[in-house]
This record gives sequence, structure tokens and C-alpha cells, in this order.
Amino acid sequence: MERNPLIVVSSRLDGVSDEVRGSSRKAASSIVNAWRRAEEADIGNTIVDCHDDSLAETVQGSGAYTVTSDPTEIEPTHNYKPPSGLARVARTVTKFDRFCNHDLIIHLPEHHVEIDPTFLRALMYPLAASDVGMATLVTPIRSDQPKDAAKVSVKWNRDRVVYVMPEAQVGTISNFSRDADKLIEGEIYAHIPIYIYRRAALDRVVRVPPSDRELKENIEALRVLDLGYRVDALFVPKAIPTTYEDDRARYD
Repeated sequence: MERNPLIVVSSRLDGVSDEVRGSSRKAASSIVNAWRRAEEADIGNTIVDCHDDSLAETVQGSGAYTVTSDPTEIEPTHNYKPPSGLARVARTVTKFDRFCNHDLIIHLPEHHVEIDPTFLRALMYPLAASDVGMATLVTPIRSDQPKDAAKVSVKWNRDRVVYVMPEAQVGTISNFSRDADKLIEGEIYAHIPIYIYRRAALDRVVRVPPSDRELKENIEALRVLDLGYRVDALFVPKAIPTTYEDDRARYD
């Protein structure tokens, strides 16, 4: 198993952040909490990708290493409009680690501030299989989940043991969709969009335009499947998708 992951904590860009968070102090508090969760995982280096210099400066005051990404500088591929999560993470990683010293990249979006650090440690287990290009978290579908939130179908490998988290399971994802009726192979779960990528897979994926079904579903993870990579899931029994008290706060 690779042992040199890099965790990228990224500030929120979905249009909810500025209205819900309000002041820059509140914004910094949220992203600093996510950074602390990543640090508590204690599995490698952590950097915080901020979308403006003032936020970065405030976050630095807490001790985090930051980079600033201007979403307008991320070029769209095909008719895909920025900011693209995949493109943003890949760009940030390249700026920070130009010599490819890190072989696993974990993307932790800011709004998962309550994530259990154990989940991040356990997320490395699916990539013990050399043909897995990406892994992500899944959890039981909740009654308050938005109907069009992303879901996955998973075929579980009951023989896989996650020693740092015995209640977890590892399986292979057959499909992603916002429509549960399209998920016909395996068991259906809610998708928690925290990802771990093999560095080589991430570098390849961002060079390929999105497929039609990725654009239709608005799920970037589909591009990884469409390129033929195996994508695995780590089941976690409880996960909080967001802490913002806002009807428009989304799982992904």
C-alpha cells in the first residue's frame, strides 16, 4: 500500500458559501475545522486551497499551509464550465508537488468539516489493490437526503478487512447517478464526495473531456469510470454531508 498521501482541503465554491458563511471570520472557521480534521488523520501532508487571498491569510494564522486558486484561471474542457473540482485539485497538487513526491491524493471539500479523521485513514485501504484508480465514501441513504443527490451502486467484497475501522466495508462501484432507478447492479448508497486518487489516474483524468453522461448527471466521478478505472467504495456507517443550516446546501 502506498504510504505518502497528500490531503487537499478546498474552500467551498458552490455559491452557498458566501451567503451562508457571511463574514470572512466565519468562512475561515469552517475551513480551519476541516483542515484540523485532516491533520488529526495523521497520514501525510495537508494543504488548504483557498479561493481568495484574504481567506488564505486568515487560515494561515491557524498554522495551515495554503495555496490560492483563482477559479477563473482554470480552463474549461469541452463545454464543461469551471470551476471543476477535478481540475482544481489537480492544478493545486501540481503547484504544491511538481516533482510527484505524493502518490495518493485525498480531496476533502471544506463543507465536510465534521468528517471523522478515521474515515480518511481508512480511505487508503481500497487503493491497496493496484487496479483501483479512485475510491470514495458511501453511507446509508438518509430520509432527509435531497432526491437528486448523487448515489452509487456497490458490489461488496466481504473478505476485505479495514483494520483501522472494523465497521467499514470495501466494495467496487458499478455506477454513479442521481436517479436510483439507473443503479441496477449492486446495492444503492448515498455518495459522500470525499475522494482519494492514485496520482497517475488523477493526472490522466483531468486531461480528458467529460463524457455526455457526466455532463448530464453533473458527477465528475463518472469520468473515472468511463476511462476504465476501477473505482472502489469505503462504507462508513455515519457521515455528515454538511454543517450549513441551509436548504440549498448539497451533498456534492
